[in-house]
Amino acid sequence: MRPQHLLSAALFLAQAVPHEASQHCNRLEYWNPDNLCCGSCLQRFGPPPCPDYEFSENCGLNDFGDHVMHPFQECPRGQCNPDLAELCSFCGSGTRAPTPEGSRQRCGEVLKPAPTKEPCPLKPETLSVLSSQETSSPAISSPPRTTEHTIPWQALLTFALPLVLVLLVTSAAILLFARKRHSPYLPYPGSNTSGGSLVTSEAELPNLASQPLSRLLDELEVLEELIVLLDPEPGPGGALACGTTRHLAAKYGLPASWSTFAYSLRPSHSPLRALIEMVVAREPSASLGQLGTHLAQLGRADALQVLSKLA
Repeated sequence: MRPQHLLSAALFLAQAVPHEASQHCNRLEYWNPDNLCCGSCLQRFGPPPCPDYEFSENCGLNDFGDHVMHPFQECPRGQCNPDLAELCSFCGSGTRAPTPEGSRQRCGEVLKPAPTKEPCPLKPETLSVLSSQETSSPAISSPPRTTEHTIPWQALLTFALPLVLVLLVTSAAILLFARKRHSPYLPYPGSNTSGGSLVTSEAELPNLASQPLSRLLDELEVLEELIVLLDPEPGPGGALACGTTRHLAAKYGLPASWSTFAYSLRPSHSPLRALIEMVVAREPSASLGQLGTHLAQLGRADALQVLSKLA
């Protein structure tokens, strides 16, 4: 069976379900779920607004206080109600139908005059009004209720949708921040890491492979440019940035304690110069090509471009 047929069948069955009588009140009363007592249909809705009409069972209300049918209905065949009584009686009998006995759980409400009769607003098509429809007649307007049955779904959706959107945006921002925080490569601010310049600089590495690293100590102009690029560290959070002399020292296998000591000598002595002197002393065969490889791995295309001047 198609979904459309299932929906139609469900709607048909829902409309075919008869109105169940109140479990607490008699025919001419309705159950008040707020005060947990029975109220009078006549006191709430007034007498039938048209001749030959009577009160529906429990004024058309269920025990939850919802309208399941119209408060008034036409008299059964063979019965009349010219005097606008609460119930119809046999036509021509001249006697009114007996009023059911009041319930033991009757609300302690002060009796007040029944609402005045209004011009007959009922039409045959209005008698099929269900609980989802509101009538325009002031005589059958129900008082506002604060029970859980009256919470509109529209209000829930209006509150829930913005909350879900906020949670989604917040989650996305947290995930993006976490990915950046744990990224293995976060370039040093201001470094030129464009693919074109990095590839161009790496092309000079074969020309630097045959040159000793100690040459850099003699090329003071190039060394000073590299010191300006590699020695400075970012401010707060700078430990997460890659591409400084501190990270270059790690590439050469020096411990973090050595880098801390080298940076403690600033500004009288450059950490980069101290690093090169240390590497040359430990490995006299170290080459400029190895330094260029480390700079390329750190994404420092700007420093690699300066080093390529020695090619």
